[in-house]
Formats: sequence, structure tokens, C-alpha cells
Amino acid sequence: MLQQTTVAAVIPFFERWMARFPKVEVLAAASEDEVLTYWQGLGYYSRARNIHQAAEMITDHGWPDSVEGLRALPGIGAYTAGAVGSIAFGWDVPLVDGNVERVFARLTVCYESGSKLNRLAWDWAHGVLAKGHAGDWNQALMELGATVCRPVNPSCVDCPVSNSCFAFASDLVNELPVPKKKTEWVELRHIVVVPICEGKFGVRRVPEGRWWQGMWEFPREEDSVPGLDELAGLLGSGWEELGKIKHVVTKHKITVRVFIVRLESEVSGLEWVAPEDLDGLALPAPTAKIARMLYGELGLLV
Repeated sequence: MLQQTTVAAVIPFFERWMARFPKVEVLAAASEDEVLTYWQGLGYYSRARNIHQAAEMITDHGWPDSVEGLRALPGIGAYTAGAVGSIAFGWDVPLVDGNVERVFARLTVCYESGSKLNRLAWDWAHGVLAKGHAGDWNQALMELGATVCRPVNPSCVDCPVSNSCFAFASDLVNELPVPKKKTEWVELRHIVVVPICEGKFGVRRVPEGRWWQGMWEFPREEDSVPGLDELAGLLGSGWEELGKIKHVVTKHKITVRVFIVRLESEVSGLEWVAPEDLDGLALPAPTAKIARMLYGELGLLV
């Protein structure tokens, strides 16, 4: 959960998750739909699928006994393997996250950025690891970066290692680490149609290979002739524009035009759900936003 989210934001999700999935075997036995529903609101849903698949593998084969074994699990990279290995299992393995990168860059006055900074930080983390206390050491490094050696307004006067920090001695703290290149945003436009028939909404599963695959959404296509043709063929005409929402996925800024269409009979290819049952489905964030438009701001009566 912490791979793309802050601690403060994660806490309520984590508590709800652990109440439902207190053991790895319980998580493994759950359906993907339920797992995605409990992950809803955290985004990057591939993480939920990965942890579900990892739980199934652990239930079948037992817990890994090495960093390499952890990294063989779905969704486990170098940082997560280092964190789990050192903190949960007490192995003498380092870790590097953004906080550790920043501490390293300032302590050593490293002007590299991106992947090269990350590689150098890993080499450094291996060299300074406090063996026998790796879990405590790794947590201390991350906490130092998060609370003292902050990206903006670092508290150097409170830093326990400021006397060893070359950036502090050279008045270069605010120049390091060198910022990554700015994201080049990709602007996209999508069309979403909310089908309504006899008080029910028409939804469909997101197909494989598309964002939010396996979750449930109102029919959505890119704002292009083929996309509009597909929706028109499925739902017919008589659309009423409801409004627009905006959403960001990685480097993509998406503007979504939302329409409703009232149908006299249910069409095939969709699942028809009552409004009160929408909350029980795993909905991507844009679909949840549209649901709030339907119920809240506009008070739409189906």
C-alpha cells in the first residue's frame, strides 16, 4: 500500500484490509473482485492483484527464505524485498526508497538523478548497512529522510548526522538531490455513457490490457470515431450530457465527458445493477467520481 501512497492516507485502508484479511491464507481464498473492492481508493490496482497472487503462492509453497525468493513474488521489487526481508525477517539486507536516496545524495553531494542516483544509493546502502540491526537501521534511514532530511525545508539543525553531511557543510542542501526531469503530460479525452433502464445502471468489466482491468465501469471509450461508433451501436442514440470529470493516471491527464442514456430494455453485453449495489463493486476512481455525480451533486433519479 505504501508503494504509491503516504502513510497518513494508507492507515484507514490498512486497518480495513487487515480486519478482512488478517492472514495470508484468508487473502488467498478471497475472490479478485473482493480484493479489488477492499483496495478501492488506493489506485494502481495492479498492486492489489499482485498481493492477491503473492498470497496464493505463499499459501501453496510457504514463505520465501531469501531476498531472491521474495523478489520472485508478483509485485515485489528491490525496495519491498529489502523492507520485508530486514524488518519482518531480520535479514541483513539494505533498502533504498526516495527518502534514502535523498539522504545519500546530500550526505555525499551526489549530483546524479533518476536511475543512476538509485544505483549509487543502493551501492552506498550496502556499504553502510548495520549488520545485525538491519531492520532498525533501514527504518531509521527512511525516517531520517521523511522527517528531518525533507525535500523542502530540511531541519539540518536537528539532524544527527549533519556533521558528516557534505551538502550541509557546503551549503548545497537545497540543490540536492537533483530533480528528475519534469513529466511530459499526455492529454487524453474519453467518453463515458451511463445506461439507465428501469432504475438500474448498465456496467461492464474492464477488459484485459486496459487501465483498471477486471474492475467495473460504465461503458467508456476514447473520444474518437471508432469509440463513439461502438458505444452508439451498443446503446443507441438519445444521449444527454451530464458533465465532465478530470482524472490523472501516471503521466496521462484524462478529461472524461459523461453522458446518460435511458433505455426501454436492457441490452446484452452489460451487467445491470441497482444503484445501491454499485458500492459493492470494485470501481475505478473515475467511475466512482461519476457515481458521485449521479447521486450527489445532481441528485439524478433513476
